[in-house]
Amino acid sequence: MTFTPFIPQDVAPEELQDQIVQVMRLDADLHAKIPRPMRIPVMNLLRAVNSYYSNKIEGNSTLPADILRAEQDGSNTLEAKPSKDFLEIKRHIEAQRRLTDDPIDPVNVCTRETISRLHREFYVGVPDEMLDIQLNEQGDVVRMVPGVFREYGVRVGHHVPPSVEKMHSYLGQFERSYRLDWIHGLSRFLAAAAAHHRFMWIHPFMDGNGRTGRLFTDQYLKAAGFGGYGLWSMSRGFARSTELYYQKLSAADQPRKGDQDGRGILSDSGLTQWSRYFAETALDQVQYFSSQLEPEKLSERIDVFFEMRSRGALSDEKGNQLPKLRIEARDVYRTLLYMGDQPRAELQARLGVGERTTRGLLSEMAAEGLIILDGRRPVSLSLSRHLIEFLFPYLW
Repeated sequence: MTFTPFIPQDVAPEELQDQIVQVMRLDADLHAKIPRPMRIPVMNLLRAVNSYYSNKIEGNSTLPADILRAEQDGSNTLEAKPSKDFLEIKRHIEAQRRLTDDPIDPVNVCTRETISRLHREFYVGVPDEMLDIQLNEQGDVVRMVPGVFREYGVRVGHHVPPSVEKMHSYLGQFERSYRLDWIHGLSRFLAAAAAHHRFMWIHPFMDGNGRTGRLFTDQYLKAAGFGGYGLWSMSRGFARSTELYYQKLSAADQPRKGDQDGRGILSDSGLTQWSRYFAETALDQVQYFSSQLEPEKLSERIDVFFEMRSRGALSDEKGNQLPKLRIEARDVYRTLLYMGDQPRAELQARLGVGERTTRGLLSEMAAEGLIILDGRRPVSLSLSRHLIEFLFPYLW
């Protein structure tokens, strides 16, 4: 038996199709409107957001402030021996960075080789003890090899994934069904929704399937032509409704209920429920990030942030007063936001102050993570953790 690849566009409920059109429109607007110099800093931020939320779904308790502090400081650890939770966060962020630097060919996004790579990327460099997986209730342990498909039967809560033999057959169907060179229009989004569930249902690895599946969905939406993806996040939406996320995945796990419920091994009505949830989650997330990154509002919040910093009127997450910044920091930031990277001499000329004053101001801004100073290279924009909290309320 095979599974239904996705709900066909001509069968999808009208309200579901309308939601998908809204997601596509808002995604295109976000891609077009965000100031280009802000794009890379926001995408860097979203890596941390994705990592925080995808790992939170799995019970990881690392705090957002610790993640941002480690990213800003460029450190690999927060302590002499980092916790397992923190290592998972770092591995996840680094996996996303490597996938950006060495992107997947869109046609190959659903191949077994890509799925294996996504799993392997997440586990690169983890201690051996993180690869020891308990096999059964008797306490038998097996050593998982990153990127290698499971060789044992497993049980995940109430779900019993396909046997090893059937798993390989379903992975073959997965690879054929979700090739993007034959899927077009709204069907690409419907395929992304279904592929997320089918990956979880197949459960191809001994451990790490949830995080690998969400990494896959990130890559699939990008490959499907959602140019703004990376400026909004499905993992954030899943984690903010984790109980519903698992409930809808479970609905799509159900076997077909008679001849009116599709022709595949799994319930088409359950897949429709899941696809609706997937679309509602996407719409909620793209709306949130579109509202926060709307250029006029973004500019206003940046102005208010630097004006309050110039008066020493802002505090950090622990209530400690943040140091004052000269109001000229606002002018530097706005210049970089709208004009892109700038030589130091050009910024000095725009400020109309001396070299020493400019050097001191830029050093203060770099120390806080607001800009990047790299030798003689032009000054570039960044997002400090304090500015993130101001620009993106309720992000965490």
